[in-house]
Amino acid sequence: MVPLLIRSSLAACLSITAMTLGVVAAELDTPQFDDAQLEFFEKEIRPILAKRCYECHGPDSETPGGGLFLTSRGALLAGGDSGASIVVGKPDESLLIEAIHYDGIYQMPPKSRMPEDEIAKLEQWVASGAAWPVSDEKNTPQKEVFDLEKRKAEHWAWRPVTRPQLPAVKNEAWVKDPVDRFILAKLEDAGLAPNGPAEPALLIRRLSFDLTGLPPKPEEVEAFVADPSPAAIEKVVDQLLASPRFGEHWGRHWLDLVRYAESRGHEFDYDIPNAYQYRDYVIRALNQDLPYNELVVEHIAGDLLERPRTNAETGSNESVLGTGFWHLGDWVHSPVDIRKDETDRFDNMLDVMNKAFLGLTVTCARCHDHKFDAISQADYYAQMGFLQSSSYRQVRFETAEHNQRIADSLDKLKDEFQNKAKAAYQSGIDRVSGRWEKELLTPGSPWNLVLAEAAKDAKHPLHYWAKSFSVTDEQRPLLLEEVHKLAEQQRLSIADYPGHVIHDYENLPKTQWRTDGVVFGNGPEKPGAFLWNSSNEPDVIGVRTDGAAVYDTRWSGLKLKPGVQDDFGKTRGWNRAGRTLKTDTFTLKDGRVHYLVKGSGYAFAVIDSHRMVQGPLHGKSGNRWESKDASQVQWIRHDLRDYLGHSIHLEFTPMDDQPLEVLLVVDGEQMPPRAKDAAKAALAFDQAASSGDVNAQRFLQTLKGAIDTPDGASLANWLVRNWDKLMPGEPNPFKDLAKQYRDQSQALLADVRWESCTAPGMWDNSAEKESLLIRGNTKTPAGLVERQLLTAITGTDNSFDPHGSGRLQLAHQMMNADNPFASRVAVNRVWHYLMGRGIVRSVDNFGVLGELPTHPQLLDYLAAEFVEDGWSLKRMIRRVVLSQTYQMSSTQAGSAEQADPKNDLFHRAEVKRLSGEAIRDSLLMVSGRLDEKMYGPSVPVYLTSFMQGRGRPGQSGPVDGAGRRSVYLEVRRNFLAPMMLAFDTPQPITTIGRRNQSNVPAQSLILLNDPFVIQQCEIWAKQAITQTPDDTQLRIERMVEQAFSRKPTAEELTLAKQFLESHGQTLSIAPQQMASSVELWRDLAHVLVNAKPFIFVR
Repeated sequence: MVPLLIRSSLAACLSITAMTLGVVAAELDTPQFDDAQLEFFEKEIRPILAKRCYECHGPDSETPGGGLFLTSRGALLAGGDSGASIVVGKPDESLLIEAIHYDGIYQMPPKSRMPEDEIAKLEQWVASGAAWPVSDEKNTPQKEVFDLEKRKAEHWAWRPVTRPQLPAVKNEAWVKDPVDRFILAKLEDAGLAPNGPAEPALLIRRLSFDLTGLPPKPEEVEAFVADPSPAAIEKVVDQLLASPRFGEHWGRHWLDLVRYAESRGHEFDYDIPNAYQYRDYVIRALNQDLPYNELVVEHIAGDLLERPRTNAETGSNESVLGTGFWHLGDWVHSPVDIRKDETDRFDNMLDVMNKAFLGLTVTCARCHDHKFDAISQADYYAQMGFLQSSSYRQVRFETAEHNQRIADSLDKLKDEFQNKAKAAYQSGIDRVSGRWEKELLTPGSPWNLVLAEAAKDAKHPLHYWAKSFSVTDEQRPLLLEEVHKLAEQQRLSIADYPGHVIHDYENLPKTQWRTDGVVFGNGPEKPGAFLWNSSNEPDVIGVRTDGAAVYDTRWSGLKLKPGVQDDFGKTRGWNRAGRTLKTDTFTLKDGRVHYLVKGSGYAFAVIDSHRMVQGPLHGKSGNRWESKDASQVQWIRHDLRDYLGHSIHLEFTPMDDQPLEVLLVVDGEQMPPRAKDAAKAALAFDQAASSGDVNAQRFLQTLKGAIDTPDGASLANWLVRNWDKLMPGEPNPFKDLAKQYRDQSQALLADVRWESCTAPGMWDNSAEKESLLIRGNTKTPAGLVERQLLTAITGTDNSFDPHGSGRLQLAHQMMNADNPFASRVAVNRVWHYLMGRGIVRSVDNFGVLGELPTHPQLLDYLAAEFVEDGWSLKRMIRRVVLSQTYQMSSTQAGSAEQADPKNDLFHRAEVKRLSGEAIRDSLLMVSGRLDEKMYGPSVPVYLTSFMQGRGRPGQSGPVDGAGRRSVYLEVRRNFLAPMMLAFDTPQPITTIGRRNQSNVPAQSLILLNDPFVIQQCEIWAKQAITQTPDDTQLRIERMVEQAFSRKPTAEELTLAKQFLESHGQTLSIAPQQMASSVELWRDLAHVLVNAKPFIFVR
């Protein structure tokens, strides 16, 4: 019915320019109607609209369906979210008529189809001009105008970060850091005073948990309490910041932001292969205090850095690991609507990126312009273009940089020997050209015998040359005409191909060369390149006759380290990482994709970026073929007609050590004709013959120049392979060069690192744009949108890489010091984690629906300092925790609580409950079971009998998680640890910068009954008995110090002794055995764990 391009383009214009419905009739082309037309409308059309449509689209609708009013001609022409409802005079192109016919995605009225006579009347009305009284125009409700600049100007967060003047305060003595001035000034304005300092024991406990997520050891508390010097706290802070435990704790904060998980969720909860490598990367980066701006750049585009950051110890590529965060979301295996699934995945990726790094809810603009913030729907789809231009891979990060240097050296060596061989080839011809010129026409000579054979064989590259020496003068014009026609056919074969040429690797621009790893080299092999150790014919020296992407089998030994997970779905078992060639993205037009190849291999069609092909639904995306003769080309057919109109790219992978060359990739019903060597040679013959008669001298000149032209490569190849035969008694320079090349290349290859771990990461595609989807519906695409960050931040600057994703430019724009969100959001998160709440409480939303900053000047001061100080997170944390503000007591004072009940003015420190991870890690630490081993594969989650369902792992992990810190426990979306859930570890769905602080019965039940808690209490009891075998009071004191990071009060000592005595009697333990009873002391440990001081920090 309605051409989609026309309708969607109009809709895009309407959406982007935000036209109103309340425009005058003249502006919407309202002609004069005669009385008969208006009478027809009033008698026939208005009653239909009132009866069938006004319930949802009438004048009384506050929020009409789809944003469409049917109350005037102007309203119809302006349309709703899906564009204009009618095209005047053209019912077949009108969305309204399509909808009432139930022909498209809209079916109106939704409850039942209109009678045919009413449909006919509406068609007649539209065809005759859609008459409507002009008087109704003034009653048409106005559509809200999206004014981006107005919204930007009205909201504080879009304003530039400005360094404020330090405020004056009355109590100068209280100020230790400029941070304190901003807090104190507000308190003094409110007539309040800050709380006094926290007790030393409480302060070191607070510092230890805030910086490392673990309690201090009793001896550390004792030393800190005993040292009253001002340097004591600085010493403790510096030790905690330098501790490896810092990165583990703050890394867990970061993992909340990127919805870290190691499985995909949904029905079967499939693995995210090697996701733990990303977690380890985060911990290392935070421990090294990688500047925050660089950390974010690595997340957005670490794969695109010209000089990636490498691990000082292993040489592995650290930067690329950051891009793994894109792929940590939940994915659906084999979705029915594969395009809808793509937009859902991209939506989550953009949601995480924008909330985590900008504090903005950009994805609220998926279906319409943002209702509150200066973010248009076009902005949303502009960002989606970066994801359309990128794809997933498992990257060999450990060896990529090292092996790439070897590959570069091999390329340089190959170029060097190509030049030597070319010089030897041409000088050799020069040396014997006089003799050859005589031999060409001398009966019985080697050349004469060769030409005689070639004249009989139409496939021989010298066929037409041979005939040229034997034809008469009368026959020569006919031969030249035959050759010219054949040559012309070859010139036009690809250009005239009616299908879509995806890649012709012989003529591929460098900007379209895309490989993961080194096995295909740094570019396609060109015709005329010498074959020293051909993958097809390892013992033959020759010249390449076809341009192709060539798998260098010398790299076939690349492996994955034991335990590394491979890809999922139909690609399982294909050794793909670092061994894959990729085409540009293209829209599938015919559906019958063909690729011209030599050798054996695999091809995977990545359709709408979908990869989780676990069932039969999308099984056609994978293709596998084997060749009996790797020297022969063959066309491979890949039937993808189920995906017509979808965006795809192809990925080619060799079979282990089997040769593979990819020459041509096309989308079309027929394969394009491909010239044989004889036809290619005919081009060279035609070029030589066009300037005069062909003769022996011209033939030798053509042979000499053949090495320089694609058309002459078949001649050069034939000559090199027959060099000894045609040059008896002459040395063969190519054999010596081949040996030298092999020896030198083997020396380089001896340093290859063959085994590597892999990790999820990004891989750049061709530059693609996303369509604006009307109401977020994939079935109603509008015009393509240029890539950009956000109009309100960068204007319409879309100067991104025209051949790649543009993510690197995006990352630099995001982290530009002029972007007001990047630094504000970062320092607000630091403040939130240390102070218990952010200066902006809604840490993930700096938009209109977020909360206003309580101390906007302090926020800007910290943001400006953060940037000026090199974006150092550790230094920002250090200055906050060394401030008087942080070190205040959390004790509540009545008058201050009444004046500042929510502690918005930070008149005291917050009392904070420990996270589930910190509670569990504390149990391991006090019991002595904590294993401080860092990094490596996650410990499988302990599965209780209640954790059932599809995708349940086949094997449970140990109850105590092998003693490892909680950050190293496996995070499976469908099987999350109950203890973590009870204590508010977030579901890994989207960015969570502020965890819930719930108080529910499940928490008490966990601490009372969880087998892990009971187990650790028993281990703790055994340790306590061993360490203090004879002194009950000393044992109690030490256990309390371990649990609460302070000495017990006299009352606590008395209560503990009373508990031991009464509980010992309950357990029928003889008094003389109480000191050694594991069961008794286990239960005391259990009591301590269930006391509030164990799980709260004051």
